[in-house]
Amino acid sequence: MPATADEITRLCDDWLAAVMQPGGAIAIGAASERFRLRANGVNFHEIDFDALCASLVGLTKVVLLPGLNTVVDADHHLLWSWCAEALLCHRAQVFQAEQRELRELLATAIHCALAGSRNPNLRPSDWHRENLISQLQSIHTQELAGSSLLALVYLAFPLLEGLLKLRCAAFVDLSGRVVADFDVPKRGGELGRVKEYGPERPRVRQCNSIRDLLMLYRAQVTGDAVGRNLDEIFARLEQLEEKPGPDALADWRNSSLHGARSFSTIAGTVIGCALLVAIDGMAGRYGDVREVALEGVIRRQQMPGRFGDNFYPPW
Repeated sequence: MPATADEITRLCDDWLAAVMQPGGAIAIGAASERFRLRANGVNFHEIDFDALCASLVGLTKVVLLPGLNTVVDADHHLLWSWCAEALLCHRAQVFQAEQRELRELLATAIHCALAGSRNPNLRPSDWHRENLISQLQSIHTQELAGSSLLALVYLAFPLLEGLLKLRCAAFVDLSGRVVADFDVPKRGGELGRVKEYGPERPRVRQCNSIRDLLMLYRAQVTGDAVGRNLDEIFARLEQLEEKPGPDALADWRNSSLHGARSFSTIAGTVIGCALLVAIDGMAGRYGDVREVALEGVIRRQQMPGRFGDNFYPPW
């Protein structure tokens, strides 16, 4: 039986509990790694929509540790690659023809996220072969792969912004032009203090703020299931950053990534949020999308090489 949303949530919560040590220290080792999703038979191409959402939330929370210090795991690579496979297959119908650049940005961001991925189940002889292949690449390709999470940070923010605008098309277009009135709470949390946007309002006819787009999306656009999942990520961010989740994400972007304390944490969090936004609205047809995407994976595995639109599995 494929893993359920509750089982995936419990495994991620157990991993977090296992790494937290007295006094706030973090220890990643045998005690925690037994709770990794792949170690417990979770195959992302088998699970349903609710379990996919739970995976995105759980694995995003896994990178959000005190001090924003953690590592991206093979679980993340497997999840992100499957999401790209599903979102970019023809049945998904996420992007229209005129949104080709946003579609390409999603594909490029996921390729970047997977550039340094390695199959953890390789034998020693296979690792030797992989190292030889890497050494045959140009030094620029090697360096780019080694810095892929740094590059991903700078791709993930515009990706999240573009996906939010896509979902909020009734209020703002992809260029940020406001097409309908809306308001969002101002920072500080004081009741009644709002920032008003509108096509006829001076200086607020454009909205390119990650924070305000997230607030708009959560209040007026997102479905209940994805909205609740996004709230979990926001709550975890608020716990660690001592500010509301949308504010924390906006500050990471607006202050040169907050001193870049952890590129892996920032990249993992933002890409997790972006993929949640991307799959919103697919619940009712996800079963069909999953089947078509998996058929494509199986068909391409019978071919002699891989192509640029191949994502899953990531290695």
